[in-house]
Amino acid sequence: MQIDLNKHERFRYVLFTGLYLAEGLYQTMLLLVTPLYLVERNVPIPIITLVMGIGELPWSLKFVWGGLIDFYHKYGRKKFTVYGTIIGALGFLVLALIDQYFSLVFFTLFLFIGHTGIGFLDAGADAWAIDVTTQDDRGKINASMNIGSSVSGSIGGPALVIIGVTFGYNIAFIFTGVVILSLAIIPLIVKYEKREIDKTDRIRIWPIIKKEFSQKQTRLVTIYFFLTVLNYAFISTLLVIFAKTVLLWEDTFIALTGIISLVTGVIPGSIIGGIMADKLGRKITLYIFLFLTFIFSIIPMFILNFEVHIVLFWVASISLFWSAMTSANWAMVMDIINPKIGAAQHEIMCSIANFGDMIFSASAGTFFILLGYPNVFLIGVILVIPALISLIPIKSEKIK
Repeated sequence: MQIDLNKHERFRYVLFTGLYLAEGLYQTMLLLVTPLYLVERNVPIPIITLVMGIGELPWSLKFVWGGLIDFYHKYGRKKFTVYGTIIGALGFLVLALIDQYFSLVFFTLFLFIGHTGIGFLDAGADAWAIDVTTQDDRGKINASMNIGSSVSGSIGGPALVIIGVTFGYNIAFIFTGVVILSLAIIPLIVKYEKREIDKTDRIRIWPIIKKEFSQKQTRLVTIYFFLTVLNYAFISTLLVIFAKTVLLWEDTFIALTGIISLVTGVIPGSIIGGIMADKLGRKITLYIFLFLTFIFSIIPMFILNFEVHIVLFWVASISLFWSAMTSANWAMVMDIINPKIGAAQHEIMCSIANFGDMIFSASAGTFFILLGYPNVFLIGVILVIPALISLIPIKSEKIK
């Protein structure tokens, strides 16, 4: 028997939290385990961040995955979330097999393939969420998504590092693959409600996309969305390398900071941001947390003695602000999406934003070497300013 979301509306939060658990594991493997694993393999720092950038590439190609999902809309959204989960799991299982015959090329290739699978999962989940939510609850739904990815990432991160340090990272890859594969059960137990669009109706995606992006509001939100991810993409890529090479923290302690960030930053930030976005509106919520991000991005530039408690406070604060913005950002994006091409339009906007994420993630290591750790954070500060400015012309009354 499958769960009907129309009769059990609260289960939507369980569904979308569950769908994003797999994504969180993939992100923590990319941002935490991958640099630790490659440092152990004596791969140069600029190459490490380049590999991480390539791992992010499928997220810049989400317009392809979204377009395919809408083109084959007769299969619904659910099947793509299941198939994407399976492909993502297989990616890490293959990485475990080739660990003993390590090749940076093959590592990067299957990292890319796995992220492609999770890209389909993400695109399908986003389109599914657009179909079943309203403007009144999208902030909270996106909060549940962010919590799902963050919980699996923050708790899975320390577990995977401990497994990697104790038994070898190939075992960590196997563990990740098995866990992600098991997560396919969650969408399978939910009854998928057919969309109102006739299965035989062949959607002409490109003309609708051109019409949607001809609207000024859509273009403004897309520009803002591109700019707002740059600060976090740059800083988050550097955090593990900074902790490992400058602070000289142990791998397990670096991973455990993720749990502190989860409890004190991500979970409360996601909930607060989601509620504020639904109650106060998207723009005012984003202004508040963008401004706080700008202020706190300055702090590392003036800390000469990096005490543990200061660093943890800073990481937790940045996580809180970014998580709050994430809930509001995604709600704002979903508000302007045409449901008929919910996957394609949503993922085009995501791909544009993720392209910026990929570029700044890939270049972070080079900036780290060229500028040194005290100066590199200045870039993070500067990156907040364009996001604040780009938010001004967006018409809040059309967003809520």
